[in-house]
Amino acid sequence: MSVASHFPLCFARAFGTPRLSGRFRGRVDDFEVDELLGFEPAGAGEHVYLLVRKVGANTDWAAQRIAGHASVRTRDVGYAGRKDRHGIATQWFSCWLPGRLAPDFSNMNAEGLVVLRSRRHERKLRRGMHEGNRFRIRIRDLAATSDRQSAEADLRRRLETIKRDGFPNYFGEQRFGNHGNNLHHADDLMRGRQISERKRDLYLSAARSYLFNRDLSRRVAAGDWAGECGWLFGTSRTPLPVEREVWLADWYAGLERLGVKARQRLRAIVPGHLEYEVGDGELKLAFELPAGSYATSLLRELIDYRGEAADEDTDVG
Repeated sequence: MSVASHFPLCFARAFGTPRLSGRFRGRVDDFEVDELLGFEPAGAGEHVYLLVRKVGANTDWAAQRIAGHASVRTRDVGYAGRKDRHGIATQWFSCWLPGRLAPDFSNMNAEGLVVLRSRRHERKLRRGMHEGNRFRIRIRDLAATSDRQSAEADLRRRLETIKRDGFPNYFGEQRFGNHGNNLHHADDLMRGRQISERKRDLYLSAARSYLFNRDLSRRVAAGDWAGECGWLFGTSRTPLPVEREVWLADWYAGLERLGVKARQRLRAIVPGHLEYEVGDGELKLAFELPAGSYATSLLRELIDYRGEAADEDTDVG
């Protein structure tokens, strides 16, 4: 049995099966994301914050190039969120340079990587410290399953509903790895098998995300998904209002055994500043999402899309 069939990744859609399909990330400029830091670096401190524009490059590669240019360890370079290599992204990195002058990052020789600005700050940039992301997305080659005019009208209704009421805040499938492989490793971890420390947090995150998506999918199918927070399962002083699935009993027990603390996550997200254009066989979108939400969780409510697979655990969805 494949991992995908063992751990199904088909989650309920809030607005039914889309009537349009299209091609996502066919070109590098079809997907653009700008990280919204949410604060201005202080101007002094041991860390140099770098606003970087990268094209066709993933976040870990960019961090390694920055570390090499500054002659520091890769672990001394921080970032708030991972951005997919299949697109154009601006994001912030931090580089720990205590008591050192910063090198000239403007001449860093790395194809597809440009430093736009730099400013010092007191703290290292860590995962989740940013406020959110601004997306600009183009879907090409729109095709309708039935009458084109009515299918596009249906798409516009979905967009207006999402603009007003939001969409289910599913974790994107990249959180679960290629073909869901992170879930296979998470299952090993929950059953007590030894996992490298480097991968442990990734698999714990995949397991909790999957449980959240399963619970949210049941609520979406029942029409009861908006307006409240759900739970990322873990230890809690009081019982969590979570329906435990028998076939995943080892996961609930494992998360408690490993001391992972429960925390809440919004079930619904209303995108900020949503704008769209439909025509000439294309859908163009611009919107903002808070940190931790996935653009593809919005897209899947609009169209059936195909394209390059996203990097694991990126903000793009």
